[in-house]
Amino acid sequence: MIPLYKEIGEIVLRKEKFEEFPDYEKKLFIVRQYCIELDNFYYTEKQGETIITQWGRLLELNIDTNKKECEFMLGPELIPSNKDELMIFANYAPNDPSIYASHISPKSIFQFELADFIENNFKQISWINSDKALQFLNYLTNIQNTFYKKINNTNFLRYDCIVESQKENFPDPEIIPDLFDNINDKKKFNKLYKQCLNKYISSTLKNLNYKKQAYALRIDGNFLHQGEFADCYIDVLYYYLFERHYKNTKNKGYCHICGNYAALPEDVFIKQKFFGTTNPLYFDKVDNSFTSNAFSMCETCNKKVLTGIQYASSKLNTRLLGLSTIVLPEIEYTSDSLEELIDPERLLKLAKLIERKSINKLIEDLDFIRKLTVKLKSFNLIFYNKPQPNSQEFIINGFIRNISTYSLIQKAEDLRKTVEDYKLGPMYGYVGELSLEGLRYLILPSKESHPGLDDYTSINKDIINLLETYMHNRKFKYKKLITQFVNIFNRKNNNLDNKDFRQSLDITPFFMNLYIKHLIEFNQLEGVPIMEERKIIAVLQDESLSEYFKTHSDIYENNYYAQGLFILGKYISEVEAKQRQKDIKSPLINRLNLRGIPVQKVLSVVAMVDEMRKVWETYYDAVTENYFRECLQGITKSSLLPEEVVFHILAGRAYEDYRRKLYFQEHPNIKNDIQEENNDQE
Repeated sequence: MIPLYKEIGEIVLRKEKFEEFPDYEKKLFIVRQYCIELDNFYYTEKQGETIITQWGRLLELNIDTNKKECEFMLGPELIPSNKDELMIFANYAPNDPSIYASHISPKSIFQFELADFIENNFKQISWINSDKALQFLNYLTNIQNTFYKKINNTNFLRYDCIVESQKENFPDPEIIPDLFDNINDKKKFNKLYKQCLNKYISSTLKNLNYKKQAYALRIDGNFLHQGEFADCYIDVLYYYLFERHYKNTKNKGYCHICGNYAALPEDVFIKQKFFGTTNPLYFDKVDNSFTSNAFSMCETCNKKVLTGIQYASSKLNTRLLGLSTIVLPEIEYTSDSLEELIDPERLLKLAKLIERKSINKLIEDLDFIRKLTVKLKSFNLIFYNKPQPNSQEFIINGFIRNISTYSLIQKAEDLRKTVEDYKLGPMYGYVGELSLEGLRYLILPSKESHPGLDDYTSINKDIINLLETYMHNRKFKYKKLITQFVNIFNRKNNNLDNKDFRQSLDITPFFMNLYIKHLIEFNQLEGVPIMEERKIIAVLQDESLSEYFKTHSDIYENNYYAQGLFILGKYISEVEAKQRQKDIKSPLINRLNLRGIPVQKVLSVVAMVDEMRKVWETYYDAVTENYFRECLQGITKSSLLPEEVVFHILAGRAYEDYRRKLYFQEHPNIKNDIQEENNDQE
């Protein structure tokens, strides 16, 4: 994966013409790769009955050198578009010095120590302008001496410089007894100081306090990265974040990316720490005696990897089936025109072919991304836990590699054609658009099936396994799919409290058979039972049923038990149509045990349905009836699972509902005597 990031970074740097940048622009570009993303600074709040989205805000400390006073003010929103303007950092090691003028921690402005760091490292920093660097150091030293004081070699913002209205509860170690008494116990002092600092922000600065916040220093209204000494500030950050790791030229070895013998850093920081990796050598310590074993990178490759990770994290990230995801192209060769392979719009549309969308939108997306298949043969998906603003932990939940672009487009085309052939879009709207996302909601838990499900962590692995099986053309197990579907259907049915959702649920067994047909089409289903040949004397003359059983021949053509159960479901649908006409609230299907019906109980269900058909005087077709009875002969000795029995009944019921709806849609001038369309949906 690291070499892939290097390839992406190389394309980005070439596209940006990085090598033509002046030194300052090069340093600024690299430093910006370390800035944190701001897309995790949003949160929701309830105002009355409305849920609104809020963005965190920057809390700024403005130092006025003329008045010699400091005042806290509310800064801009922490929205992604402000990332480059605000340049906010996080600690990349536990003991990072407080040299950042904008940071996710308030410590950066309350204990600012940039001048100290520069003084200690002045000769090591590669200054663009050393004379100006001396001015910068004097400037910062004056700021620190005026507005900060040292206690036990630690800088603290001065209480007497704060504007009068913001002095209450100010965390000054020389004013607060608890802090002063523990000033020599570093561990205890730091804990107490943090508590006092949080109290000050949440009480005295409560009008400036947001649920999610970052902190920045302004001097006379300017950020350090925007003021007179911006270039010097970037020199310092570039040195600390990147350049210092390559200062020890004696620490040489072979770069694990390009293979060249070069100076290697002892430690390499990357924004994605890849917690959960199984590689024990991943960025181990590098020293002169261990460079051949520890994983590390030369300076050139490090810049490319850093850029590639930043680009992927900010441009190629999305949500798939509710999971945080990064889409990475598989770059198989080098060329001067590879920019289209990292085009975010095309890559994200490619990955999102698995999501539910209207047919028109799907056709539009397919036309847009087909161009990719010429050069992009495959791509990868990384599923991860998005780090919190105060954390760099990047936990990988799954990594699906080498997904065939052509195969995924083929599958999307097949589902599109199915939707059009069966006219599902106009009939069922959003739920009628078939996709892998649609299948996910039929076989895996959601809030409709598990109302108490607030944390999806427990099923994330199942969702990723579903994606991996589908995208790698592996086989699903037929009976497991049926069992999963029946379980979810039963749970959703038990939780129904809205009749408008009834039709959306009732049609899902029909959709499930379409998904099964789709998987068979791509050789992704195994374990479909092979039935022993039986001679049936009766003949099925219902053309629609005959055609359906032929279309789904792998499941129904020689499985007469399944055909009989399917027809039983059709009969149940006919009774329910009559019941809806009389506004009967509970459908007949609810009298069945939808968790599973043992084959020994099938004939008793048939008897119950027979009685209801007589009561409601449904249509009687003697030819179909004879075929139905003969199909079910001997079913008590069959090997059908209880869930299979339920599924085939539900499938027949759903298909009959579909046929009825299709008929009245195609014949709008014919009066619908049963009126179930009006009762259910309109």
